[in-house]
Parts: sequence; structure tokens; C-alpha cells
Amino acid sequence: MFRHSLMAVALLLPAFTVCSAEWEPARTASSGQNPTAALPAAPAPAQPATQPTARAPQAGNDITAPLRQSPPPPSPSEAEAWAKGQVAPLSRTELESVHEAIDEGARGRAWEAADVVPRISTQTVNLSPGGSLPVVRTAINQGSTVMFTDNTGAPWPISVPPYNSNEKGFSVTFIPESSLMTVQALRQYDKGNITVYLKGLAVPVIINAMSGEPDNGSASRIIDSRLDLRIPQRGPAARVMPSGQAKIDLNNPTLQAFLDGVPPASAKRLKTQGDVPSTQVWQMGDDLYVRTRSELRDQFELTQASGDGTILYKLPLAPELAFSVAGKTVWLGISLE
Repeated sequence: MFRHSLMAVALLLPAFTVCSAEWEPARTASSGQNPTAALPAAPAPAQPATQPTARAPQAGNDITAPLRQSPPPPSPSEAEAWAKGQVAPLSRTELESVHEAIDEGARGRAWEAADVVPRISTQTVNLSPGGSLPVVRTAINQGSTVMFTDNTGAPWPISVPPYNSNEKGFSVTFIPESSLMTVQALRQYDKGNITVYLKGLAVPVIINAMSGEPDNGSASRIIDSRLDLRIPQRGPAARVMPSGQAKIDLNNPTLQAFLDGVPPASAKRLKTQGDVPSTQVWQMGDDLYVRTRSELRDQFELTQASGDGTILYKLPLAPELAFSVAGKTVWLGISLE
């Protein structure tokens, strides 16, 4: 045991010698310095080799700074993704493509071989044997209204429902106790006829209906939006005319042109002075053609009337005409040329 103790002392002596060499003598009060508990300054660390430092990007020039500062959006949950798929299963680009296809389909369905030109026309029905039948021109998606009048322009009511010979090609309806009937085409390039029975008229009125001519390749087609069919007789509601029946000329195409508001090219419109509403005056040759809704009190040669109350008068040149307006006589001055 003693031997082991000597060996331990021998091992400790070198360590004690090293430690005693590093110690410094304690400072006393006689050295003129106050005692302190401060630790000696640590040695300065060795400076590493100088390396170039990267310059920090300036906020004003770095356009990606806001993106790097904000965290990426979280991924949608499974429930949110399912809800979005139910509400908007297609993207914006796909939706635009679908709407373009719908628009193209609508344009294709609306395409027609010819443009429809609506007209309001008047025809005089020939009830005599061998006479030609009146024709109503119509088209798909277009309704044609037929109105029956007598030779004074008064409405002539329909007594029973009209008979349609081609129910698959045309639809025919009427208003009871009225003079109105509507015809609408159900098929393109079809034909048929309609038989109409008017109140108090001994013979029926037969009308040909057509929805286009297959041999007509023009880019436009005229249809009768309203067709006034004039019966050359006095009807049950005939108006009182200021002259006899002899002055009513139903088959005069010149009078009919003025009555329709489309006078011949040789006619010249004249200026008027006076308070006679809805009145137009033309001069053609040595005659005046007056289109009005008021009753003319002067003498005239020929006349025609339409179902809407418009009357046409033909008379010699005159600088002034008298009309009956609301029960009073109103004078109309005409500037002749």
C-alpha cells in the first residue's frame, strides 16, 4: 500500500509544478491597488481571412422581395377542392370555349336562306268566276295578319273558323266576331289554301298561302306582315260615303300605289298649309292625289279606302280643299307648281 502511495505522489508532482508556474502572486493592499473581482480580459480572437461579402439587394430594385417575404398559400383541403369542383368544374378558358360553341350553334340555327322583308299590302278580291285568288306570303317564325274590309274600308267580320287545307304546313287562327286572321308557316317552301266565310257574304273567300319559292335564289324575300283583302261590296258595317258607288275604283293600280304610300316616280309631293292631320298631297299631271284620314268635302273623281281608315282621293288641281275634321270644316292650302 505504501508503494502505491509513493507512485501517486510521483505522478502529481509534475502537474503541480506546471500549475505553480502559471500562477501569479496575489495582489495585496500594500501594492497601492484596490482588490477587484474582475476577470482578466480574454484574448482577442484571431481574425479570419478577409472574404468578399455579398451586397444585400435593395428593396427598391428587388421585385421578388414581396414574394419572398410572404409565405406560399396553403394547399386547399380535400373538402375545399371538392366544393370548387362542384361549383366551377371548368376553368375560365374552358368556359369561354363552351360559350363560343354555344354562340356558333345559335348562329347556325338562326341562319336563313334569304332575308325576310316585311310589307303591308292591299289586294282586291275578285269573287267572279275565273278570277285569280289572293296570295298571302309568309315565312317560318313570321306571322302574317289578314284583314278583310268592304269597298268603303269598313271591317268585314269572319262568321266561322277558317278552314286550313294544310295543317302541317301552316297554322291559321282567327279572332271571333272580328275581321282578323293570322297565318304562320310551319315548314319552309310549302303551299296551301285557306277558306274564309265572311258574315253576310254568299260566297267564301279562298286565299292561297305560300312560305317561299324553292326556285327563287334571291338573297331577300318579301312577306305580307299585314294583308288587307278588300271585298268589292258593301259589308254589314259599311261606312257612309259622301259620293256614290261609281266613284269607288278598287282595281286601279295607280290609286292603290298612292294608298299604300308608294306613289309612282312621276308624282311630286306638294307642300300644304293647314291643320288637317295625316294628310299628304301629290301632283301627277293635271290631277291631285290626296291621302288622308279625314273626309273630303270637295268634289272628287275617284276614291279608295283601306281598313285602317286611310282614304285616297283623286281630283282636279285646286289651290285649296275643305275637309271635315272632328265635325268642323278645316281648309287645306296647297302650293301648286
